[in-house]
Amino acid sequence: MGKILCIIAFILVCLSLNAQTKIDITPNPCHDCWGIAEIPVLSDSDRVALRLYKSEAPLKWHDFSTYKLKGQGKRAVWIGYVAAGILHGGREAYQADRTIFEKRLGVEPRSFFGSEQWVRQYKNHDPEQPHKMNLFNGFRDYWHMSGATTKYILVAGAFTIGTTKQPIKYKILDTLIGFAGFSLTANLTYNLLR
Repeated sequence: MGKILCIIAFILVCLSLNAQTKIDITPNPCHDCWGIAEIPVLSDSDRVALRLYKSEAPLKWHDFSTYKLKGQGKRAVWIGYVAAGILHGGREAYQADRTIFEKRLGVEPRSFFGSEQWVRQYKNHDPEQPHKMNLFNGFRDYWHMSGATTKYILVAGAFTIGTTKQPIKYKILDTLIGFAGFSLTANLTYNLLR
């Protein structure tokens, strides 16, 4: 119930802020509502990036002549997606065969990579004992660590690409390149381990 109320409050605040940006000839059309004393002014490059008006030379949908492979954190995102693919491929291989790391790496069953790694979530690695504190659950064994880390990397990468100042078609291309690296390395890792 609390989540729904937070979402409703967020939507109401957004609608209220949106309604306050009407152009008026009075000195302060917002009347200091919600702590906003004046309307922010966007630069021309911000307006082009946000598609509020067309640039001097608009790009056609098939024109990628101004696309750049570096800058704005793209390469870091792609490297992160490749690392996430490796983690995900290892997780899928572990799910297919719980002893895969024991066979390939020679680890113990109750180690970080072992087939009984789930017991690391309990005190003294004993399922009869109480569960350890939840704060570090995502880092006690490979299954949880790879799942959590993969999600964090994918969300952070999508956020980074989404906040770049470039046309939307370039953001889509950057995302597709990242997911291609993620898929290829996940598949390669899975096949190498299996």
